[in-house]
Amino acid sequence: MTPTVARRYANALLDLAGDARSADRLVAEMESFVAQVRKTPPLMELLADPTTPAATVSRVVQEVASRMVLSETMRSFLGLLATRRRLGRPEVLLAVTRTERDRRQGRATGLVESAGPLSVIQAARIRDALGKALGTQLTLEQRRDPGLLDGVRVTVGDRVFDLTARAWLKSLRERLATVR
Repeated sequence: MTPTVARRYANALLDLAGDARSADRLVAEMESFVAQVRKTPPLMELLADPTTPAATVSRVVQEVASRMVLSETMRSFLGLLATRRRLGRPEVLLAVTRTERDRRQGRATGLVESAGPLSVIQAARIRDALGKALGTQLTLEQRRDPGLLDGVRVTVGDRVFDLTARAWLKSLRERLATVR
């Protein structure tokens, strides 16, 4: 399943949920289903095998969902996905559904990369400033990238805020080249 297709299914599921609490519950159920798939290699193979009849896949998915005591909404949703052969990569659907749920609830997750460690205050300032600029409640994961000269690069969704020394030098080089 591609992220574009996954986004359509995720939005349909979240539309069914209605409120934030129900959306959180459905995402939690999907997380537990994906965890079950990951720890059961035969199930993973069955979902990924295009030669298995859709009816068989649907029946197995319904059985697994029933044993996991998932809600009727989630069981129906998984059954639909199984019938349409869209469960080959359930982790993609889960990631997109989380992102869409967070977007609807005014939240976002990002990654801040820096050459060295950031202090708690620095990380909070970056989070607060970007969160305010993007109009969302932002949660940032930190990662060190020794390849960066200095500065930070923040990725939120498909947006990248590159405030590294390398990006600044490249920008300066381009501006000087246009002045000549």
